[in-house]
Amino acid sequence: MSRLMDLFARLLDHQGTCLETLSLTYSQAKLIWRLEANDTPSLKELAKRCGVDPSNLAGVVDQLTERNLVRSRPATHDKRIRIVRLTAEGIRLRRRLVACISQDPAIHALAPKQQDQFLEILREVS
Repeated sequence: MSRLMDLFARLLDHQGTCLETLSLTYSQAKLIWRLEANDTPSLKELAKRCGVDPSNLAGVVDQLTERNLVRSRPATHDKRIRIVRLTAEGIRLRRRLVACISQDPAIHALAPKQQDQFLEILREVS
């Protein structure tokens, strides 16, 4: 259990370094991570993906809009619904985020077979 907690701590440290490098908060990174290029979910759907209330995500969308990383607009079929999508700059930043997170030294220290086993364990518990 101690080794697992150590690995978890190293994963969090690496994640924190990535977010700091990209000038993102955890909430901002989570939103960007949950959006794909050309994806246009409603704020309600995106909040569901992120596991938060839409009212909590609205401020994060506003912050990312100010940085030109996402765009938000009313849905054409219902103006009460807010649609969110990544901008070209947001897509580039998402690629950098994914690349940074995937270069975790704690995971890369494992042999390929161990990495596969670790991912399988994560799939089972998630």
